[in-house]
Amino acid sequence: MRSANAARGRPRSTRRVFAIACAALAFTGAGLGADRTGQPSLARAEDAGAGAAPVATRDWTRAPAIIELATEADVFAVGDVHGDAERFLKLLAGAGVVKASERDEASWSAGKAVLVITGDMIDKWPHGLEVIRLVRALEARAAAQGGRVIALAGNHEVELLANPRGAKGSAFRGELEAAGIPLGDVVSGKHELGAWLRSLPLGARVNDWFFSHAGKTDGRTVAELEAALRAAIDKDGFAASEIRREDSLVEARLKPHPWWELPGEKPEAVLDRSLKALGVRHVAFGHQPGHVRFSDGSARAKGELAAHLGRVFLLDAGMSRGVGDSEGALLRIHRSGGTTEAFAVKPDGSSRSLWRGD
Repeated sequence: MRSANAARGRPRSTRRVFAIACAALAFTGAGLGADRTGQPSLARAEDAGAGAAPVATRDWTRAPAIIELATEADVFAVGDVHGDAERFLKLLAGAGVVKASERDEASWSAGKAVLVITGDMIDKWPHGLEVIRLVRALEARAAAQGGRVIALAGNHEVELLANPRGAKGSAFRGELEAAGIPLGDVVSGKHELGAWLRSLPLGARVNDWFFSHAGKTDGRTVAELEAALRAAIDKDGFAASEIRREDSLVEARLKPHPWWELPGEKPEAVLDRSLKALGVRHVAFGHQPGHVRFSDGSARAKGELAAHLGRVFLLDAGMSRGVGDSEGALLRIHRSGGTTEAFAVKPDGSSRSLWRGD
């Protein structure tokens, strides 16, 4: 069942296509019948309303904290959809990742490409459930063509699981209530939506790129990050300081200054230490929209993706109408021969090069 607010903010001229594209994804207490790995759900949907339904626990083998993947295909990345399912769908269609038509119902059209969603799929605009339905459908549809969709946890997903009654999650709580999905069953993992949220990775290394919600890894290797995240979540759940502290992988901010700009050190040196430890050349993350000024005098403009020093790529374009900075943009990474080029792609399909190198 769709949220009672499902039509809010949607121009009439686009509602029909969007509604049909999402129609196959709707559920009332059930999901798509599989978890994010494509295996049977950790907590079955038909048991969600029963008091005896098991609480989902994290299987770190099936659901690692950090995904590692190598591919020759294009890699796409988008940050901070924040409940704006319509703009998300339009952006994916404009970039050629999906076909969104009445007949296709948001079919995957990117072949073996990889799509990384760097968290904050929910809150700020009242269609977070529709965003998640679309992501989960595309996980299966991409896999069927040899592609991959990797959805990461952002601070909004983490805070929902850590503090479900907190002020930050009020919009998504309203969606769950309207859809008849018990909040407690989501947070505990009894409902398969919750099992899926609890299984989201917190980072992904794809080729020589590292993706996460806020980017800050404190100079640790992927193995060290994986071990620290496992230990923290096993001990303290999603309230663990490893992920909730203000300078964590999902919470670090770019203001008052970016986390790699430290007194007495060159920003390039700080970034290079971090990148070398991760075994990558670039880090890409969302989390903070708006204008950002760097110590070298350059800046990221409001509503835009940006590359900085050829190492950092900022993905939060403030695309949700709950933020209102832009209609969205995503990152496309294309390799040809020995050259890699990163583009910012807008919903109309137009693109501009952000960086090019060997």
